[in-house]
Amino acid sequence: MSKSNLTHLFAIALLWAFLSSCKKETVTRVQPTAPFATAGTNQSNLLEFSVKLNADSLQTGQAGRWTIVSGLQEQYKVFFDDDTKPDTRFHGMPGESYVLKWKVGSNSESTVKISFKPLSTSITNAAPDNQTQFYLIAASYDSGQWTIEGDRYASIQNQSFGGTVIPDINAPNVKFQAYAHKNYKLTWTTKYGSKSASASITLNAGNYLESEALRDLQIDEGSYRVTYESGHITGLDLSSEGITWLFADTVANPALQALTYLKKLDLSGSATFEFPKIIGDRFTNLEYLNLNFTIINSVPDNIGQLRKLKELDIEFLNQGASISTLPGTFGQLENLEVLNLAASGIQRLPDSFGLLKKLRRCDIGANNVQYVPESIGNCSSLQFLDIVTQNGIVSSISKLTKLRFLRWLSSASTLSLPSDIGNMVSLDTLELQANGIPNLPASFAKLPIRSLRITGSGLPVLPDNFGDLPNLEDFTLAGSLTVLPASFSKLTKLRYCILSSTKLTSLPADIGNLKKLLYLDCSYTNLSTLPASIGDLSALTDLKLGQCKISTLPANFYNLAGVKNIDLGNNQLASLSSDFQKLKNTLMMLYLQGNSYPPEDLVKIKKLLPNTGIYPTHNKYFVNKICSFVSEARMIMVLAW
Repeated sequence: MSKSNLTHLFAIALLWAFLSSCKKETVTRVQPTAPFATAGTNQSNLLEFSVKLNADSLQTGQAGRWTIVSGLQEQYKVFFDDDTKPDTRFHGMPGESYVLKWKVGSNSESTVKISFKPLSTSITNAAPDNQTQFYLIAASYDSGQWTIEGDRYASIQNQSFGGTVIPDINAPNVKFQAYAHKNYKLTWTTKYGSKSASASITLNAGNYLESEALRDLQIDEGSYRVTYESGHITGLDLSSEGITWLFADTVANPALQALTYLKKLDLSGSATFEFPKIIGDRFTNLEYLNLNFTIINSVPDNIGQLRKLKELDIEFLNQGASISTLPGTFGQLENLEVLNLAASGIQRLPDSFGLLKKLRRCDIGANNVQYVPESIGNCSSLQFLDIVTQNGIVSSISKLTKLRFLRWLSSASTLSLPSDIGNMVSLDTLELQANGIPNLPASFAKLPIRSLRITGSGLPVLPDNFGDLPNLEDFTLAGSLTVLPASFSKLTKLRYCILSSTKLTSLPADIGNLKKLLYLDCSYTNLSTLPASIGDLSALTDLKLGQCKISTLPANFYNLAGVKNIDLGNNQLASLSSDFQKLKNTLMMLYLQGNSYPPEDLVKIKKLLPNTGIYPTHNKYFVNKICSFVSEARMIMVLAW
């Protein structure tokens, strides 16, 4: 380049620099870029019916909104938790695909595809070891329902406890009770909105299990109420249990039939409202059955199938329940040893009763039995018999040669004992009660009884040989007896004696021969005197002579060396002898109320017997004086008024 050209360019540069230095300063402004929406990633074959979306986060000042472009929409089922949040949760319908649009601002938008798997359900058998009880758990959504194909079944029961109550057939968790050896197909259909899904299970029932029976009875297998032998349930204590009503309905609760090994079943005080027929049908190994304090009103015919039963207790039934009769099959209980029917309402014993050859104890007390069969005399093993009846003693009773205890309480006008009653060679205790007992047969004195109690309105006389009873220790007599036979003092083993006949006027003169007598009660009799030998009762500790007519005591009376308690209340004693002091070492209680002795005698006796409790502190004489004084005082008050 020539020198002139270089000069020219330099000049231009200087001019440009000058012009630039003179130009005003300007500010360049950068415009923001337009928003661009990103809806996130597509998601497919989702198992749940909701999904968390993942659109880009919003910048400061930006706002966006989700909308549904396509896909099945149902009210309350298809929605966004919050359609303004880019990461909101979307709820859709199973088996459906959706196109969702995320729009930011007014121009930028993006879409995402979401698809869900079809609705499905399942059924789980939670008790696979059970044979007839199946605990099924089904997957459920809005609602569901079971359909059952196959044989007739026992029950289906809702096992979803708490919350809203729904019908059993609509419950997803159920107990299905099948009948043994039956086949079933159960299908569960559940709904989610307009969608539905089904699943099926096939059940082949086997035998009823004892463990299933316990579940029905709501008893744990390790409970103290359960007894096992060789792996089987042989004892159930269901006393005072409220679940025992189930035994009456084996159609709905068939698993109870599994308890075939039971030997002992205690239902006393339980919610048993009828004698369960299942007992006779299935529990044929029973040896002990207790239905005391229940509410049963009959005994079924099939009780005769309990051929191994040894003890049956049906006593003190509640709420007016009464079994009144026993079926004719009762005599088939060939091994029955103990029968307790006290206060059961029993009125008739079956004629087959005499077939109970092993029966040892029979308690039918506190009833009003109208019929006792003559066949009872064939119960050859009977040792204990307690009965309350309208009738007299059956003549066959004397055949019971092993009987040790007999209580026969009768409302009959006359009670006659069989003439051969002396054949009861084992009889130890005899209690008789009736409106009238004409006499005791001569053979009575052969009985080996230790305890004899005769009550009621009338036994006018004891046989002359009454004193020949070889073992009598305890004797109670009430009725119309006027005098004791002379042989009475031969009862040398007698220890306790109660004579409450209001017509009895005297005691045997030689009563002092009863050297073992500990307790003598002649209260409410017509005794006016005591035999002199009474003081010879060296073993006597208690003497009760209240409510008699005794006016004097024999001198020998105060020789009762071992006496501790004496009741002479409400007699006619006009004085109290100082000889009472002979009893000061043993006498603990002395009753003297209701007599006519002067008060100073009572003061004297109290000083003579300082360690004895003496009643009363006043007597009839003192009471009369007080009453007289009160009457006079009352009259004075009336006159003053």
